[in-house]
Amino acid sequence: MKQAITGSKLFNGIDFIEHKALLIEDQHIAGIVNKDAIPTDFQVKKLDGGILSPGFIDLQVNGGGGKLFNNSPDKESLNTIISAHQYFGTTSIMPTVISDSLNILQKCTDTISNEIDNNHSLLGIHIEGPFFNVKYRGVHQKQYINTINASYLNLFETLDKFPVMLTLAPECISIKQLKHLNSLGFKILAGHTDANYDQLEEAVKYGLDGFTHLFNAMGQISAREPGVVGSAFDFDETSASIIVDLHHVHPSLINLSFKQKPKGKLFFVSDSMATINHGEPSFELYDEVVSESNGRIINSEGKLAGSSITQIDAIKNAYQKCSIPLESAISMATLYPAEYLGVSNYIGQLKKGYRADLAHFDSNFHVQNVWLAGKQIKEDPQ
Repeated sequence: MKQAITGSKLFNGIDFIEHKALLIEDQHIAGIVNKDAIPTDFQVKKLDGGILSPGFIDLQVNGGGGKLFNNSPDKESLNTIISAHQYFGTTSIMPTVISDSLNILQKCTDTISNEIDNNHSLLGIHIEGPFFNVKYRGVHQKQYINTINASYLNLFETLDKFPVMLTLAPECISIKQLKHLNSLGFKILAGHTDANYDQLEEAVKYGLDGFTHLFNAMGQISAREPGVVGSAFDFDETSASIIVDLHHVHPSLINLSFKQKPKGKLFFVSDSMATINHGEPSFELYDEVVSESNGRIINSEGKLAGSSITQIDAIKNAYQKCSIPLESAISMATLYPAEYLGVSNYIGQLKKGYRADLAHFDSNFHVQNVWLAGKQIKEDPQ
């Protein structure tokens, strides 16, 4: 099918483009042309203003549609989670499994392995834990915090068909283990950690290249020790994800992070839970009911338990509340996560030959239309 989309401002992943048409042929972008240069065999769809951008990319998704991946690591739940996020323009996700039993981790990775070729939105898997510092476990249950052993390594060595992100505490593994994980092609991030500057500097030499949900569940900056946050700012070659729900990180610190990290090295994650696109404000986490209230999800200890936002909310919050330019905010939910994961050669931009994953949203940041691989999967009823 050949389509030409007009009527909105285009954001190609880097810059805004005015008064152009985006051409789609089958699953891919065929080009960007002047409106008077649309080929006659293309069907024209005219949008009502707004911005047409690459589909959003979220590298930390715990759940959606009432489902949490840990609780039901099966195909049906995975598809429910993916659909919940697609509704808000997120066309590519890394389903995330948090610290749990080895059996649950195995089920999650098996489901991803079986489904990776069947769903365009599925990028791989983000394994968040269980190799954490107990001091910064957050809502991850203490009973599941563990050290790397042969059982984990045997499982990890089978995960060679898709991208894998592994969030861990660098002080809780050896350099030899870090080297081995790096050799498997994993993207290794520091999170739930109290590592000091020297430990992190050493880890970066041997494969650590990211920091998970900056400022949260990690050592903070002090006068004599940069901590994990200060180290993340200092190591320009590393990337960092950040949750922009305005509860996890103060808006001024989100802006500071934007200024401090080199261009392209800070990106948004939602860390979203089961409440996304679901009517119920509560769900079960580790056999405990946690609830959302005023955008905050907290457990019985009063700890934040993920978020209830999607990437369009992060873009809106960054632009409206954190003084981040709109083009940068959109890039932080599209191009930059794609670059970090190594998939920016086919998603994250509006370029000829790229997959036609698109999100169209209005001036109020309401997602109106969504395309996945050239197929429209959400359409504004107006």
